[in-house]
Amino acid sequence: MPRAEEIAEDIEVTEFRGDRATRTHSISGAVLVAAVCLLGTEIQTAAFDPPARQTPAGEEKTAEQVYKNIQVLTGLPASELDGVMYFMSASMGVDCTHCHTNPWDSDAKSAKLAARKMIAMTRNLNKESFSNNPAITCYTCHRGQHNTEPLPPIDIAMSPAPDVTVVAAKPAALPSTDEVIERYIRAVGGAAAIEKLKTRVSRGAETTTDRMTPPQTLPIEIIQAAPDKLLIIRNNPPGATAEGFDGSKGWTKDLRGQREMAGKELAVTKREADFFRYLKIRESYPQMRVLAKEKVGDREAYVVGATSREDDREKLYFDAQSGLLVRKYVAFKTAFGSIPEVTDFDDYREVSGVKLPFTITWSRPPFGFVRKFTEIRLNTIVDGSRFQPRAR
Repeated sequence: MPRAEEIAEDIEVTEFRGDRATRTHSISGAVLVAAVCLLGTEIQTAAFDPPARQTPAGEEKTAEQVYKNIQVLTGLPASELDGVMYFMSASMGVDCTHCHTNPWDSDAKSAKLAARKMIAMTRNLNKESFSNNPAITCYTCHRGQHNTEPLPPIDIAMSPAPDVTVVAAKPAALPSTDEVIERYIRAVGGAAAIEKLKTRVSRGAETTTDRMTPPQTLPIEIIQAAPDKLLIIRNNPPGATAEGFDGSKGWTKDLRGQREMAGKELAVTKREADFFRYLKIRESYPQMRVLAKEKVGDREAYVVGATSREDDREKLYFDAQSGLLVRKYVAFKTAFGSIPEVTDFDDYREVSGVKLPFTITWSRPPFGFVRKFTEIRLNTIVDGSRFQPRAR
């Protein structure tokens, strides 16, 4: 998939390395446009640019060195600007066109001017009262809505006061971590069946959303080989796009050509290529602990706090009845705060003695996708050269 800076020349970006998670999960043209515009709350006209400073070798450039007319996010590493845009979008429940018009550096919308004032206000509050910690954010007042609620509701006087005499029920005893994980492995098909897996070919459709354009559905094929090879093919109307990992190198290819992955993009692709990520779960998550019992939809699930091999902290939700993994939660950190990144696993079906999810839903505001597979085949012969980048 092309990087964000390759999509629109009018952004006038001198350097950018897009967020890999967005690239992976939101390949459609609609989402690509959103990824570009979300970079722009602080992309302004050159007339307001502060004097450029020299960047020492090895030091990351700041937002004002990479983008036009950064006024309040000066000093922010350029790679963190997209995360800030995602956080504001999630906090207000809006898409990038709420503040932006094309060209993205235009100040035509008053919402962009208001956004600058709000950013300055929250940063000053946090600096003066909370030791620069992001205690006050957009979400503090907006709560996922465009408009805030500065006054109590008109019927609050008639609303009953909370009953402070109610004694909280004693929480039920939780199973041990070993019990939850053993039950999951049995529900999937057992350790012996998992060990026999060599390849997996999944075909179906992927629907992507971005809060700005209509959802787009494309055919998708995902080919995986143990232990860490991956190929994802999407059939866009202009032509197929592909991204792959051959065990060491990651690459993407579309109508513009082929490029090699690097940095965070490569690291996330390598993780996604882990064939047994959710099957040999103890190897993926060396530290796990049962935290609570919560609802996922209308079903109860055991929540397991897990630390991955990469030292990432996640929450894994295992259905209390079936034992299957139904959700993964990750707090996606930005310079303004964290936003939820949620992956749901549903519609488990047995394939060659192993239960696999045929529906996978991923969301991290403002982006999301739903993959619905119509066919999953295990241990079919796969040509290993398909995972390798083609010679230019």
